[in-house]
Amino acid sequence: MSVTVIAPSKIAPPPETTFARRRHAVAGLLPFAALGLYAVLRWGTMLRPDPYGRLLGLLALSLAIAALGLLPAIAHRRVLAVAVALVGLVVIIPLSGLPLSWVTHVRIAVTVRAIGQGLSALPNVLVPYEGINQPVRAVIVMGAGVLLLDGAMMMAFAPRSLGELRAAAAALPLIVLAVVPSALARPGVPYLHGVLLFLLLAAMLWGERMRGVSNGAAASIVVLAAIGALIAAPAVDPRHAWIDFQKIAARLGAGRGEAFNWNQSYGPLHWPRNGHQVLQVQARRRSYWKAEDLDAFDGAGWVAEPAAAGSPLLGVSEASLRRWTQPLHVTVTGMTSDQVIAAGVAAQPPTHLEGEALPGEGDGTWLPQHPLHPGDSYLVTAYTPDPTPAQLGNAGESYPPQISGGGEVSMQLPAFQRFAAGGPSAYPPLAITFDPFHSRIPVQPLQNGSGESPAETAGILEASPYGRAYALARRLARQSTTPYAYALAIKRYLQANETYDENTVVSRYPILEFLFTSHRGYCQQFAGAMALLLRMGGVPARVAVGFTSGSYQSAEHEYSVSDIDAHAWVEAWFPGYGWVTFDPTPGQDPALSGKVPPATPVPPSAGAFPIHRVLPATHTATPTSTARRAGVHAGVAKAARGGSGGSVPWAAVVLAAAAAALIALLLRWTWLARAGAADPVVELERAFARGGRPLAPGTTLVALEHRFREDPDTAAYIHDLRLARYATAPIPPTALRPHRRAGRRALRAQLAFGRRPFGRLRALWALPPAPPRRRLK
Repeated sequence: MSVTVIAPSKIAPPPETTFARRRHAVAGLLPFAALGLYAVLRWGTMLRPDPYGRLLGLLALSLAIAALGLLPAIAHRRVLAVAVALVGLVVIIPLSGLPLSWVTHVRIAVTVRAIGQGLSALPNVLVPYEGINQPVRAVIVMGAGVLLLDGAMMMAFAPRSLGELRAAAAALPLIVLAVVPSALARPGVPYLHGVLLFLLLAAMLWGERMRGVSNGAAASIVVLAAIGALIAAPAVDPRHAWIDFQKIAARLGAGRGEAFNWNQSYGPLHWPRNGHQVLQVQARRRSYWKAEDLDAFDGAGWVAEPAAAGSPLLGVSEASLRRWTQPLHVTVTGMTSDQVIAAGVAAQPPTHLEGEALPGEGDGTWLPQHPLHPGDSYLVTAYTPDPTPAQLGNAGESYPPQISGGGEVSMQLPAFQRFAAGGPSAYPPLAITFDPFHSRIPVQPLQNGSGESPAETAGILEASPYGRAYALARRLARQSTTPYAYALAIKRYLQANETYDENTVVSRYPILEFLFTSHRGYCQQFAGAMALLLRMGGVPARVAVGFTSGSYQSAEHEYSVSDIDAHAWVEAWFPGYGWVTFDPTPGQDPALSGKVPPATPVPPSAGAFPIHRVLPATHTATPTSTARRAGVHAGVAKAARGGSGGSVPWAAVVLAAAAAALIALLLRWTWLARAGAADPVVELERAFARGGRPLAPGTTLVALEHRFREDPDTAAYIHDLRLARYATAPIPPTALRPHRRAGRRALRAQLAFGRRPFGRLRALWALPPAPPRRRLK
């Protein structure tokens, strides 16, 4: 007699009634809801202001998905599970705080980029996070959504036959959700939190099994265990981590981001530029994003010096302030910085930084108390004037005394020797100042009492190495009717007579070398020469360093700034408008053309490179800025960072571990669902179908055993299945081998035979290894 493969079992357990199944599902759903509520309340402590509205919305979504377990048996249950998971992930995106339009308009690339930026910033996030970086806030909330979705999917679609394993798999993501905040910032009453979590977990695991009189006994045992743990906790609590994940992650994350040294060395430009994004700036108008002002010429190049007292917006009209003041939302994405990146003049300190910002050395620049890292985001209001040529031409020369009599129209002459008929004459260093444009007043010593008269000072300047530059400046000034026309004349002269070249020679006077000898240079030489000639003509000027505007991303309404946008330019002061940007560098500059130049290896013997990238560990601030910040930094960092002395970079490690656990649980659940079929014969038939070798209708186990008679392990496996299913008398487990590993491996080999290159993977998917609890020895 032959029996078909899919014949029903001889003795089947009585089916569970619909009422009983729903009652058990509700009994498991209530503890899930309670544990989920506690978990999201704990997770919300990682953000300020708290996102409890969004988190409760995510909890409601997970409960709606978990409630699908109350439905009767549904055909194509796995297809439904996949569809529900996909829909849940999509709904999580707007609930986490990302724009709903990104979902409705299917902006996948924008969404993925925002999530990636948030994830990359997590290692440097301090909790509770009070910043305004929306991708960071959204990713933190999204982490809760993914964990809740994981638990809900297990509650809805995992086979109930798994028992406590199903409940444990559903509870594990919620435990991660509740424990991570406590790991990042120790709660006030940690032992009570531990007891509450234990009780909720116990209700989750055993709530469905507690019936009748067993309720009191089981609850008593759980409560006694909680009390015992509460008593023993102080004795076993070491008050410090057994494994210091923070130090481990800090070592793993060391060196992340690029650091820029804005000192001007005018030497050969050797540093890699590959287009990595370093900043995102949301602004109403395009501008150059400034890091620092270099407003002193020390005889060789431009350097930063402390700004004079007074308002950085002195002499700017109210109309100009109303028209050209704009808020900036700056997000650091791929760099570290000791300067706040802003634009133009930022008269007020930035907000949403860790600690209070300190005034920088230049007017309207700021220094953070702690270096900025990827993920830091802040708001700053900047005055970025962009008047028309006609407005600048009519601005006039009414400079305030703080501008015309200060360091903005001065320079330092270096010490030099002059050889004449009477012998060599030595001249010490001398600081001189130039009077306003077309004033016809000769140069003077910057400080009274130096001993030189104006006539002597002019003679020293003309005899100095900078005499040729002064003569060029006076010639261009005589040909110009206004300061604006003078600035344009300098710009045209430089672009007509000098060539863009990053392979410059090192000299004692690099600006003079650029103007009169090599005629080659890049942004530093062009900006430095123009600013110097402007000052010699009586127009207040300085060099600014930072980044060009970058590329505008219309989808995000922001500017994306990369490492090739690092640049130096000129700012000249005009009455009524203040500091206005001029850029004399030709368009071949990568910061202006947007083209990534070929990478040039840095020679080992090279010294400090201009605007170059250095490792954060070796990045040092200028001596002046270091001295100004040292007193403020001491004693502040530890308090601001919750006593850790640093950020919490292992937040990313914990979240990554949670994500890995999520993937492992999903894979394990899928594995068990496939291998946990109630009928091994049905599993056998399904294995042949999935392996691409479906059995013909009416195929019997006897016929199948005969087909594989030349493979003893496969034949024995099928033979044992037939005996276990149709034996007339009970057979002891030791006499059967239906789930023996060798037999299943042999059957997988038969399914994979002749199907390359992925036959083995397909066979493994068709017939995975059985879970340990089903294997018989």
